[in-house]
Amino acid sequence: MKHLTQADLQAWLTAITHPLATAPELLPWIEGPLRDFFPYKGVVLGHGELVVGQLKVTHMLASGHDAEYLRQISKTFELAQRGSLQWWFVNRQPFVIDPKNPPPYASAFEIEEIDKFGLRNVAGHGVLNAKTNAGTYFGFAGVRPPLSAWHLEALRLLAPVLNDLFLAHIAQTDGLTLVSKLTPREKSVVRHLVSGMDNKTIALALGISEKTVRNQLAEIYARLGVRRRSELIVLLK
Repeated sequence: MKHLTQADLQAWLTAITHPLATAPELLPWIEGPLRDFFPYKGVVLGHGELVVGQLKVTHMLASGHDAEYLRQISKTFELAQRGSLQWWFVNRQPFVIDPKNPPPYASAFEIEEIDKFGLRNVAGHGVLNAKTNAGTYFGFAGVRPPLSAWHLEALRLLAPVLNDLFLAHIAQTDGLTLVSKLTPREKSVVRHLVSGMDNKTIALALGISEKTVRNQLAEIYARLGVRRRSELIVLLK
């Protein structure tokens, strides 16, 4: 780890020994101690499997991204659409994308997405089970410039720890299990929210007031352990 300084390694040690570094507290840890070590604007954690060239995303968790960006992420897509992800599946090495000087494997779709949603510099890595073609993937947007070997080394440290924490998080907070905790009316509110409706439109569709929608969403957030709309969309999409 010749590009990571002693201060960097100390920040990483602080992060992995932090009390929040447990599955129930995964998101606060990502937004706090992890970000202190590896600065970023937004992150998406995903678990999926590759089936005959098509990637099926089974679980997602995100922080720092707006709902519009998260909503447009397909849960099933051809791997070739995302060249950097395809490169990662083959090489299993961390990568970085500077949209002003992208690597040859970055697809036009990815560069357009980076520009459209203001993702800026992007870095990614994960852990792949070669026998099952399934694994976890972590994509960071808005990482600090300039992109360098520092980011690649840092991602090599991050991946196994994030993999273990994310898999534990999935086991504890599976979306189907969480949905069973909601009342029929709350499920209706959530279905409309995930489809892209705002509070006013949800209220009109269900024949209730906007205040009732807000109150129900507050109860849903508390019950499912999320803090905002975008987190709920990722959890249940």
